Amino acid sequence: MKTNVRARLRRRYKAAVVLAAGVVGLTASSPGALGAGGVIAAGTPKVRDVVCLTRCVGGRKATPGATVVVKGRSLAYVRRVVFRGEEGPLRVRPRTGGSARVRAVVPAGAVSSRPFVIDFRGQRSNRSPRTLAVLPPSAIPVEIFPVRGPHQYWDGFGAGRGHQGMDIGARCGTRLVAARAGRIEHRDYHGAAGHYVVIDNRDSNTDFAYMHLVSPSPLRVGQSVAAGQTIGAVGETGNASGCHLHFEFWVGDWYGGGHPVNPERFLRGLDRRS
Repeated sequence: MKTNVRARLRRRYKAAVVLAAGVVGLTASSPGALGAGGVIAAGTPKVRDVVCLTRCVGGRKATPGATVVVKGRSLAYVRRVVFRGEEGPLRVRPRTGGSARVRAVVPAGAVSSRPFVIDFRGQRSNRSPRTLAVLPPSAIPVEIFPVRGPHQYWDGFGAGRGHQGMDIGARCGTRLVAARAGRIEHRDYHGAAGHYVVIDNRDSNTDFAYMHLVSPSPLRVGQSVAAGQTIGAVGETGNASGCHLHFEFWVGDWYGGGHPVNPERFLRGLDRRS
């Protein structure tokens, strides 16, 4: 009798181990998650915006080959980003992804449209509420105002003790772009400047410095950038009071034999044309 009871207990224990292993394998390999009622599928993907990051004409104005970020929710299992082409939909694989955003490259032949995404189940999202314009590469600006949102002019060149640039107040998180094409020369943190980036401008003996970024720039030292490419966001890191961009215009190398000049006229000229 005791032998039979022990055998039954061993069989039940083995069955429980096999069931637990199966559950672990399911949760590790499946996009869904386990809940009280069984497997819960990933949520329906939803797109709330599509913004250009590189090879841009503007925030929602891209060119073929541009990198864009699709923002929304339940995007972790997106398998295709769908653009409209002249002869029908153009589906591309996302480059990188997460639950709130995925990146993709605008394919050749794409036209202005409201992109959407498709997940691993073939379930499609809504179309982007706002249109992503696709323009020819010739439309990429040579120069563009660096703060891409509502802004104000604060302290100027020479204000206080040796202020070497122009402060442009804007809401923290406002997108910052390269004012001209060039190469990332410095990307670092300083107690006064906070997170900062310095761009060596292409075909010009000038550098532009962008200071007080909200977080480190996503770009790398040595990386080439186009005018209008995202380089970070407005913040108040370092010795800053209020969210703003401190912008410096240097003739020659930034702190390497060059000297700063007043950037206000240059910035206001770009501002009027934006």
